[in-house]
Amino acid sequence: MPRSRQARRLETGDTSWLASQVGRWLCALALAWASACPVAGAQTPLRYGGDAAFAPFESLDASGQPVGFQIELMQALGRELGVEVSISLQPWAATVEAFKAQRVDVIAMVETTERRAWAHFLTGHAAPAFAVYLPVGKPAPRALQDLQGSRIAVQDHEPMRESLRKWLSGIEATYVRTPDALAALQAVQLGFADMALLPRAYADPVIARGDVTGLVAGLSNLRLQTYSLAVARDNDALRQRLQGALDRLEAKGTLPALRERWLNEEPASAEQRAMARDLAQQRQWTWWIAAGGSLLLLLAALALRQRGRAVAAERARREAAEQSLRRSEELLERTFQRNPEPMLVVDHHSGVVQDANPAVAALLGLAEHEVVGQPLRALAHHIGMDALKRMARAIDLDGLLDALPVTVTRAGGEQRACLISADKVRVGELSIVLCIVRDVTERMAQDPVFRQGYQTLHDELAQARRDAPDSVPPGEPGEDRLREFTRAVAHDLRAPLLAIQGFMGLMRERLKLGHTDEALEYSEQVDKATRRMNAMIDALCNLAQVDQHALQRRRIDMQALAADTWTLVRSGETGRAIEIQFDPLPPAQGDPDLVAQVWQNLLHNAWKYSARVPLARVRVDSFQEEGRTWYRVTDNGAGFDMAKARHLFQPFRRMHAASQFEGSGIGLSMVQRIVRHHGGAVRLRSQIGVGTVAEFTLEPVA
Repeated sequence: MPRSRQARRLETGDTSWLASQVGRWLCALALAWASACPVAGAQTPLRYGGDAAFAPFESLDASGQPVGFQIELMQALGRELGVEVSISLQPWAATVEAFKAQRVDVIAMVETTERRAWAHFLTGHAAPAFAVYLPVGKPAPRALQDLQGSRIAVQDHEPMRESLRKWLSGIEATYVRTPDALAALQAVQLGFADMALLPRAYADPVIARGDVTGLVAGLSNLRLQTYSLAVARDNDALRQRLQGALDRLEAKGTLPALRERWLNEEPASAEQRAMARDLAQQRQWTWWIAAGGSLLLLLAALALRQRGRAVAAERARREAAEQSLRRSEELLERTFQRNPEPMLVVDHHSGVVQDANPAVAALLGLAEHEVVGQPLRALAHHIGMDALKRMARAIDLDGLLDALPVTVTRAGGEQRACLISADKVRVGELSIVLCIVRDVTERMAQDPVFRQGYQTLHDELAQARRDAPDSVPPGEPGEDRLREFTRAVAHDLRAPLLAIQGFMGLMRERLKLGHTDEALEYSEQVDKATRRMNAMIDALCNLAQVDQHALQRRRIDMQALAADTWTLVRSGETGRAIEIQFDPLPPAQGDPDLVAQVWQNLLHNAWKYSARVPLARVRVDSFQEEGRTWYRVTDNGAGFDMAKARHLFQPFRRMHAASQFEGSGIGLSMVQRIVRHHGGAVRLRSQIGVGTVAEFTLEPVA
């Protein structure tokens, strides 16, 4: 076998070739090691950009060094991730431009719809504090609802516009939009606005520098926005790393400690709640184990005995039920079928006669099959179309009819004077109308007083028909509701209008007499009535625009939304004794801005109407009914009379006098419109002195 060239070189002592080969392998190994093990300290730092003037979150101190809550948080995140963090604070517009140009990796800001198009947000970790700024000596509002009818100066930028739509859309106020905090405070100082609603990080430095004087802060520490870290839209890996580190800092207590130090929040609230929850769960398990052992022994002893008793009890219940059924059938036979008074059962929705006793057929001179199963309008030839219309309208509006005088024409042409009474009742899932017809022809012939009363009532109804020839026909309840709504709104709008007319007349008289001081007082009353009327009109416009709002359906964390709303509701009166219980709430699909208004109205009603209870209690929970998720708010407040509940969702219709509880009377109308816009339903039940339960669902009703 011939030997290789390499073997011959080794035999002849030629080692130069071997040395060159070993050198080549060593170079290759060195390059591979260098690529696999980068030089220590060569890792790319995390670049953070922020606002140079947004204390206490982030700002530059007197020496130009970055300080604040967000600065220390980013440093803690860098230590948690094992990376260096470089911090650059500039004017906010320059920071946003640097972030979009990818010269900055991370920024912190309020999440909005527009910003989500170019930034990927983490879970919110802090909330900037807002305050209301107003002139010294002017009464400060105690809650957001006290801003009704005010002129409020605000900054005109996207985060503030979204906050107004989400939290203040139900408040009837005029917003004076300004480019910055200084202009907003100057608008209040010059009288162009009654107050300013601003972030304290922007407004407090302006007042501290003396740029604006004569203003003080009220209704402080409102949490209208959530502050979040954000990265570029395509950098999901960095977002996940930051979110994990942020969650670990929250669990360790580092993040709560920073919020306590810089933002004056309660220390370790999440940790304390977790400890209390674990302790309560431990006590509960201990009790259950002890009780369960005793119960098992007791059940084992009673099981055989109860089994025999259960069989005997079931047999007795069955016999009792059968006897009760027989008695009910006999009672029905006597009270309905054998009753000498004509009686009909009519389906309220379709108007079809479901049942009729033999006295009906005898009165009309018809066979039973010509009445039962026929629509009620088929009897118009016998009862009269006008009488049927009045019956239907009375049932739709009041749910009952009492002694309507009608002339019944029998099949042979004979006419009988009758009185019709009716009552709408629920039988399971059905809504039926029970009608009783009383033939009073013989009594009228024998009793002149009765005949005169019957004729008087008949003439009054005839006059009412002549006065309202264009009355709404039955079977069109939508038009009835529209007319009722229009009548209610016209009544409430007429009150301020009459006040304006009256005070204008008095003002003219005082001016003619030269009494200018009294005329000025009357002019203030005119201005007040005008503002009230404008506020009512604005509320009606907001109510009408709900149906025009294009739904932006997204997943809603109902637990967080309800809790945030409650914080806003009670922000102005934190010292009031009230117990609130939040049960776990499942998420929902809907428009977050509109659903926030539903929670705001229902929780504010619970807060307001429980104000006079020594120990007020509110509970927020949910339940399942027929495959739908219902959300519920329960309070132990003043309650209202359910007899007036048919006016509950009409604008400006209030269950309590304005002297007892303030309000515009538009809140529940807004709730109903929003919920129906989502394809859901809302319902309330209440009892005076006991409290109110409000329930709504956003899912389609079957």
